[in-house]
Amino acid sequence: MVNFKWDQKRALEVAKEDGFADGIAVGETRGERKAKMKIALSLLKKGLPIGVITDSTNLSLEEVRKIAKDNGLAF
Repeated sequence: MVNFKWDQKRALEVAKEDGFADGIAVGETRGERKAKMKIALSLLKKGLPIGVITDSTNLSLEEVRKIAKDNGLAF
């Protein structure tokens, strides 16, 4: 038989720690994506081929096209 004692204070601490870790992970993912988009824009401005940009940033062709369009760049 399992002996289990409920500790509300500890449960709240664990939930808070889990939420904090999740928030950090989301922030890191957003930051990485923003950096990739910034790099893609820089490469577009330098006139690099789209294939090189998608390979270098792991962004899709559609994402790179949108970045170009949003910044008034044609390719």
